[in-house]
Amino acid sequence: MNVRLMTGIGAACVMAGCASTPLPNPALDNARTVVESAEANPDVARYSALDLEAAKKDLAMAESAELRRDETTTSQAAYMAAQTARLAQLRAAAKVEDAHVSDGQAERDRIQLAARTHELQQAQSAADLAAAKTRALQSEADALKAKQN
Repeated sequence: MNVRLMTGIGAACVMAGCASTPLPNPALDNARTVVESAEANPDVARYSALDLEAAKKDLAMAESAELRRDETTTSQAAYMAAQTARLAQLRAAAKVEDAHVSDGQAERDRIQLAARTHELQQAQSAADLAAAKTRALQSEADALKAKQN
């Protein structure tokens, strides 16, 4: 009888332990994943650090609420953390694209300047050649005038 009683008490304790283990909150798990992804992106740290910090604060709030077993606050804060981390990633990506556009515009300006410089050098060479021809013709003309006199 003691064995049955002890087995029953043991089984009840195991079941009570399993019943008291909180189920993982999918919103919180998702928020952790999204925030970690944003943290791993160097562009986010460079271009959208404030949004990343806000996402981390929201995640900390969600984790604190999870410890208090406040499901509503956990879900809301986790949602905000995930959305803020996504926003940080999108803003960083936009700024990276803006930087690419700026780099492209600068490269275009360099190419245009090089082309104009080349055109100027060609025009200068043509002018120098024309001046040399003019001097040569003037010399010939002067020589002919001198022969006639």
